[in-house]
Amino acid sequence: MVVMPHPDDECFASASTIARYAAEGATVSLVTMTRGGAGLWNGRASGDLRRLTDVREDELRAAADALSVAFTEVFDYPDGALEKVEEVEETRKRFIGDIVRCLRVHRPQVVLTFGPEGVYGHPDHKVVSRIVVQACAESGDPSAYELERLATGLAPWSPTKLYFQSATTQTVDILKLPAPPPITTRVSITGFEDAKTRAFAAHRTQTQEWEPLRKMIASMGSVEVFSLVGASPALSEDDLFAGIRD
Repeated sequence: MVVMPHPDDECFASASTIARYAAEGATVSLVTMTRGGAGLWNGRASGDLRRLTDVREDELRAAADALSVAFTEVFDYPDGALEKVEEVEETRKRFIGDIVRCLRVHRPQVVLTFGPEGVYGHPDHKVVSRIVVQACAESGDPSAYELERLATGLAPWSPTKLYFQSATTQTVDILKLPAPPPITTRVSITGFEDAKTRAFAAHRTQTQEWEPLRKMIASMGSVEVFSLVGASPALSEDDLFAGIRD
């Protein structure tokens, strides 16, 4: 399961990994917490934000199809204001609960999201990182969101592994990013390098993001890199399912 705040976030640092594992037979689910209403429309203010959210959700679903994602779930939390959602206990609890429900429905072995630095410091990215960590901790607890669990018949579920997206030194230097989580896992994307551009082509309103995407592709080569939450920084894996496949 990949959990992201915005449409198109799935394309940058993990699209090729998604495509690779889907091709290998993994059931990949994509959960996106906003519909991207605060974004630009090809570099310009959209004007009608409601229409932009509708278009961006359609684009997201098309991108997910291009990556062979099996299940796509899109929420409508406010783009650019997830810190406000997190500040209010009631809405924070609902936000966590929505992800807990997704975890219990789809029962992923591996979960992937942003690191605590939010790639380039985006507040929404940071919030989703924190909330996903909390949701993964609570989803396996029978007493967490117990009434909803009983009403829906969903059993508790704890993912085996949680990963943050990371970045190589070259990527950090080229894009001038803050320090990412330590790299523990380097996934070969040989044969799936074009998944990023293929999926991003579906995001037709986001042409202003092509240049950052090209820079990221040029810096990453034939691997995408991740950080296993709770692992020693000295860990060295080449598979998100290492230890699970065995």
